[in-house]
Amino acid sequence: MASVKDVLTSRCQLCSATSGTLLQCAGCHAVCYCGREHQTSDWNAHKRFCTPIKRAEAKLAHEEQRLREWPEDDFMTPTPVFEEGEGHFWGILETRDYMRARIDLQLKLSFVQTRESVESQLAHLRDMLRLCRGDNLGVRDIVPGLYLRLHRDQECYDFLKWYATEGSRGDYDWGDIELPFLNLVGEDVMEEPEVFVGRWADAAHMIAVTLIKLRMLLDLKAVLAAEALRPRLHDDAVREVQVATASRSGILAERRQLLNPEGLEQRIGTLERQLKALYKGVQRANSHFWKALVRWDRYINEAELPYTMGSREEMILLIKSSARSWAETEGALEWVRERVNAA
Repeated sequence: MASVKDVLTSRCQLCSATSGTLLQCAGCHAVCYCGREHQTSDWNAHKRFCTPIKRAEAKLAHEEQRLREWPEDDFMTPTPVFEEGEGHFWGILETRDYMRARIDLQLKLSFVQTRESVESQLAHLRDMLRLCRGDNLGVRDIVPGLYLRLHRDQECYDFLKWYATEGSRGDYDWGDIELPFLNLVGEDVMEEPEVFVGRWADAAHMIAVTLIKLRMLLDLKAVLAAEALRPRLHDDAVREVQVATASRSGILAERRQLLNPEGLEQRIGTLERQLKALYKGVQRANSHFWKALVRWDRYINEAELPYTMGSREEMILLIKSSARSWAETEGALEWVRERVNAA
C-alpha cells in the first residue's frame, strides 16, 4: 500500500506516467494524460465520467449566469447576489438551484480518483461554505476527507477545530459575515481532543481528527524504530531514514521538531491515549462505522438515504466521506482492524 505522499500524484490516466508535461482533459479537467495519443486511447473508458461532469459544469455555469443577471429591481434578492448575498446563499431562495448544481458537480467529480478531481471538489465545497455559512447542504462533513487525501493535515485540523469551538458556540451569529469564519491557523494537533468527543460531537469530524492523530502516531513509531539503527549508521543517515519513513502526516512534514528523539516516547504515549478516547467516541457516535471501515469497498457505492444519528444510513455517508483517506494511509486500516477484532 502506498504511503500518503505517493497517493493522488498527478499522472497519466492511461499509463500512470508522472514525468514530462501532463495535459488535462479539456472536458472535465479532472484527469491528465501524457499526450493526445493516450487521451484518445482512454476515451471509451473515460467518457462515462467525463460526460456527466461536463453536463454538471454546464448546469452550474447556467445557474451562475442566471444569478449574475438577476434584475436589480427585485427587492427580495440582493444584487449583485455573489457580493451582497455572500454568506447567506440558500437563505436567498433564488440561490438554491445554484447551490444544488454545485453540490451535484462535486458528486460527479467524486467518482474520479485523481488529485485534480479532489482539489476541484475541495475548492468547490470551501467556496460553498463562504457563500453559505449556515451550510444547509452539510458540505462541512465532506471537506475533511478531501483535505486528508491531499496531505493537508494541518489545514484539516484547523477547519475541524473551528467548528468544534467557535462554530459550536450557541451565540455565534451565522448571519453576521463580519465575524471571523474558519480563520484558525496552526492549531496544536497534540492537544487533548475533548472538544471533539462530546455528547453532540460531529461523527465525521471526530473520524477525521482520529486519522490526523493516527498518522502522527504511526510516523512517530516509525521514527522510534529507526533509532535502533544508530549503532550501525551515522546520525545523518538515521535522520534521513526517519524523515523518509515519517511520510503519512502532513503536520510532521511541517513541524520536524516533533520528530526529535527527546520526548519521542512521551509523544507516542500521548497520542495512543488520545486515540483510545477518539476511537471510543466514534464508536459511541455510530457503532456501525469501524466494522464497516475495514470493509469500506462494500459500502462506498451504496445509495445515500435519509438517516438518523448513529444509524446504518449515517454510516454509509461517513464511509463515503472518509474511507478513501483511511485506505490511502499506510497502516491505518490495519490499526482499525486490530481494534475491531479485539472487541
